[in-house]
This record gives sequence, structure tokens and C-alpha cells, in this order.
Amino acid sequence: MPLEYTPVSNLNSSKQEWKIRVLMSRAWTFHPQDKPNFILGMEVILVDEQGDRIQASVKTKLVKKFKNQLKEGEFRDIMNFEVLENNGDYRGTTHPFKIAFLFNTYLKPCDHIPNISRFNFCSFGEIESQSNTDDVFIDILGEVVAMSGVKEKNVANNPSKLLEIFLHFNLFLHNSDFIFFFLGKYMRYFCRDYHI
Repeated sequence: MPLEYTPVSNLNSSKQEWKIRVLMSRAWTFHPQDKPNFILGMEVILVDEQGDRIQASVKTKLVKKFKNQLKEGEFRDIMNFEVLENNGDYRGTTHPFKIAFLFNTYLKPCDHIPNISRFNFCSFGEIESQSNTDDVFIDILGEVVAMSGVKEKNVANNPSKLLEIFLHFNLFLHNSDFIFFFLGKYMRYFCRDYHI
């Protein structure tokens, strides 16, 4: 008997026989600071047709096997994975569990899921209510209204470059202004990605 699709919201650690249909919303690798070419692992944010999100982790030894199948914006059926508690320092979602890929995890391209967004936009009220939760990723949409020039600054007694970005948000009839700081390599990535 074929395995039925399970909504992401129903995933838990009670078993390993799950089948999900998801959008690869976000995918990234992480590296040790002193070895930028060595991949320690990969993380992916998965979204199902109800818009529920779960984070998936791929360990170092499995990254090569799965990396090309985990492209942002693509849709996949996924089976044979482990579900663990989501209790890391920085969580990609609020889901209480996360997925861990195994050697026998199976990914298969699937049809486009209509009306699904890669983004996890929050209202200003939701952002304010999570003021004590700084370990979960969210997406924000704002207008860059000003930007400083690149400045030199000492951070932990090391010279670093700093870029200030001034953003204006009009979220659900609530106007707000924020200042974001990009330091070091993150400033370089921002400038590169936005042609600054």
C-alpha cells in the first residue's frame, strides 16, 4: 500500500515512515570560519501546500549526495527521513521538530504546488510579539530609504567594515523604521548581491 502524504504540521518523532510534498524555500551550507571551502552541513526550509514550514538538516557526509537535489524554488516529494526535536540555537522555523536526512532519504521531483510562497512574511505585530524569540528566521519586506557609506570599525579588537542600511516598513498599516548593520563578509555579500 503506497504511503500517503503527511502535512508538515503533523510530522513528529514517533516514526520514520513519512512522505511529504514540499517546496524548497531556502537552502544554505555552512562552513568553519578558517576553512571556507569545507562544508560542515546544509540546512533547508521546506514548505508544504498548507504553507507550514519545517527545517531539514543534511550532515557533512551526505551533502554531496543531496546538494544538487535541494535547490531553492524547486518542488520535491521526500521519504525516508528522521524527525528530531528542533531545539538548536538558530531555528529556521517555529515547528517543534526538524527533519534529518539519512543515507536512504529519497527525493523525487514533483509537480508545482500552486499558491505557495517561499517567504515567511510576518506582520509588525507578529514581529513585536516575538521580541523575546530571536532564534527563529522570518522574512521582512521594506524600502531602503538611506544607506551609509562603508565605514571602518573595530569589532572585538579587529578592524572590520560596516554598512548601515535604513529601512522603512509599512506593515499592515503600521509604519516603522529600522536600522540594520552589516559587518565584514556579510557587508560584502550584501553589496555584491545588490550591486552596491
